[in-house]
This record gives sequence, C-alpha cells and structure tokens, in this order.
Amino acid sequence: MTNKHILAIIGIIMVTTFDIVYYILLFFAIYFQVFFLVIFFEKKKHLKESLPLKFDYYPSVSFLVPCWNEASTVLSTVNSILSVNYPKDKLHIFVIDDGSTDNTWEKAQKFANHKNVTLLKKENGGKHTALNYALQYVKSDFVISFDADTKINKDSLLYAMQYFIKDKDLMALGGAVLIENPKTIAQRAQSVEYQMFSYTKRMLGFVGGVLVVPGAFSVFRREIFDKIGGYAKGHNLEDLELTFRIHDKGYKVDHCHTAIVTTKGPSTIKALFKQRLRWGYGFLSNVSDYKSSILNKKFGNFGMFTLPMSVFSYVLIVFVFFLSIYRMSMYVADKILKIRLVGWQGFSYNFDSFYVSTNAVSLIGLAMYVLIFNSIFMGKKISKIERVSFRSLVAFMLLYSVLAPLWILKTLYNWILKKGVAWR
Repeated sequence: MTNKHILAIIGIIMVTTFDIVYYILLFFAIYFQVFFLVIFFEKKKHLKESLPLKFDYYPSVSFLVPCWNEASTVLSTVNSILSVNYPKDKLHIFVIDDGSTDNTWEKAQKFANHKNVTLLKKENGGKHTALNYALQYVKSDFVISFDADTKINKDSLLYAMQYFIKDKDLMALGGAVLIENPKTIAQRAQSVEYQMFSYTKRMLGFVGGVLVVPGAFSVFRREIFDKIGGYAKGHNLEDLELTFRIHDKGYKVDHCHTAIVTTKGPSTIKALFKQRLRWGYGFLSNVSDYKSSILNKKFGNFGMFTLPMSVFSYVLIVFVFFLSIYRMSMYVADKILKIRLVGWQGFSYNFDSFYVSTNAVSLIGLAMYVLIFNSIFMGKKISKIERVSFRSLVAFMLLYSVLAPLWILKTLYNWILKKGVAWR
C-alpha cells in the first residue's frame, strides 16, 4: 500500500469522523430547541399576562443602581424608575457612585432631596461591592438590581411582583432585557439575540432552569441575602454567580418575560467582542466553581439541562467553525485543482436543482436554522415587539456567524491560561 493510499484512507476516516460528530452535535442542538418548543405549547396559556394588576398588599421594593462613569445615563435611568406604575410610598432607589471619575456624582445631585432616592458614594471596588454597600441600608421586602444605563417599562415592576405574590417560595426573578432603538450593526445584531433570549429564558423559567437573573434587572426577596450572603465578584459576573448560588442552595429562580427593560448595548463590534469575552470567561469560571451541579439530579433542570446545554453550545460553535473552515478549504483546493487541469472552465458553475444537496446533514442543518428563527419570532411574540427588522436579522446572522466562534475561542484560550478579562 502506497503513501497515497494511506493518506486517502486517513482522509476518508477524518471526513467520516467529522460527519459522525456533526450528526451527534446537531441532534443535541435540535433536541434543545424542540425541548423549548414543547414547553412553549405546554405552557402557552401561562404566557398571557394582562393589566391592570391589583394586589391586596404592595410589598416595599428598593432599586439598587450601581454607577461607574454613568453621567450620560444616570438621570434617565432614575427618572424611568420613578415613573413606574407602583405606589411611591413603597418604592425607593439607592444610587451608588462606585468611585466614578466623571461627573456622575454631580449629575446625581439632582435627586439629593428626593424622598424616594438615597445617594451613596464609595471608593471604586467593582459592581459587586457597590451592591453590597447599598444592601446594608435596605429595609424593604424586595431588592432590585438595576443597571445605570437601563430604562424600565412602566408596568414591568407590577408584572414582576405578581410572580412573588403568587409563589411564596420564589426567591429570585429575572426580567426581559431588550435593546433600545438599535442603530449600529452591533446593536441590531444584539436586538435579535436579546429577543431570542426573552423566549429561551422564559421556557427555562417554566422548568426551574433559569441560567442567570440579569444584573440589568433582577428582583430578589430581601431575605435571600440573609440566607446565602451578598454579592460576590464572581469572576466579574456577579449576577451569574449569585444565580448559581441560589440554585446551589436549593432556592427557586424564575423569569418574567413581560417585566421588560431596555438598554443600549455595546455600540461597536470591538466593544461587543470585549463584553462577550468577559461574559464567556465569567461563565466558564463560574461553571468550574459549581461543576458539582452539572448532571446532578439534586439541582433539577438547572443541573440536568441548563448547564449541560450551555456548555454544549460552546462545543457546537467551535466544532462547526472548524468544520466549516475545513470544508471551505477542501472546496477551494478542489477548484484550484480543476483550474490547473482543465483551465478556468473548471471554475464555471451552472445552477441546477438536481445538484441541491438533500443529504441528512444538510436537512438537519436546515431544520436547525428553522428552529433558531422560530426562537427569534417566539421572542418577538411574547415580548410584544411590533416587528423584526430584516436588517437586524441579517446583522445577527452575519455578525454572530463570524464573531461568536472567535470570541468563544478567545474565551477558551483566556480561561485555560487563567488570563482574566477586565470589566471595560
């Protein structure tokens, strides 16, 4: 057997192995999407929430708004909170200046004499320290973590609080975060992603498998901090670490798709890339810290489904990325060979439907894309978004197809070498 024969056999084995792994990964990817779809049809009637909502008793709530150089947004954020439909005698806001180097503190002085607002100032120590600093002043029944570049819809607090009133065992609740007036390519892509998150997070909420209550808007019973402690640095992802810890201690977490807030999101591709590096590094590091939860029946669907699914998504994206590069390289090499053998006519191509691939991999891949688009439009429906911008869909597909594998690869590199990612 010649070397050429050996190389040919190795090539066939590699292709066959790639295809087998690809089948397996696509199967699980579709399984996860179908799982969400099944939950949707089972819980469809619970998605319809209407106003007005009236409670026999309105619990007191405190918004914690940590700020670091948020001079351009802090006023609009506080004003949006003050405008919510909720009894004002039950509402208080703590604005925490975490050692800003701009005029955030001066801007916040507009609310210095407001009876519903308390201004706090401390040396810079990170978001988790600002939240913990404010917690010592909180006397309300509920605590809300709220980002200083975010705005809340007027009825979102009512929608959120009804979950706690109906379920006395619920300890933490995440709200739906959407992108406000996306303008750049990066923001348009995020608007579609966040819309899809609104759907998947709600489905996970139905089965007790919420991955994270977002720092942009999350609600907690005050007592949970007495039971499990305050915020931790959590590898610069304090909201994820806290959610993991709540699950780990056996307490209930949910998600409210109608408790909507809007944020700007990174406006440039570079800023988006850096944000996702921080998210990815924080996710993998926290998963490592709580690895005992993975495939552990004690933690229900959070341990048996959510964590494995989230880790699996990294594997799938990286594998598909390298497989795509390999197949593209083989295609280019084949075309170059044909040109060398028969000239440029070897590069010609006439479309014929007969040559459209109908193999199993192509059909499964198509099904996967259909299910992804279904998630996007389901998110639109449950978040009551009027329309989905075609430009945003294109931006999402193009940008994330290229960028997501790159930031995941960089995240894995940083995580393996323990090279932490800065907040900004």
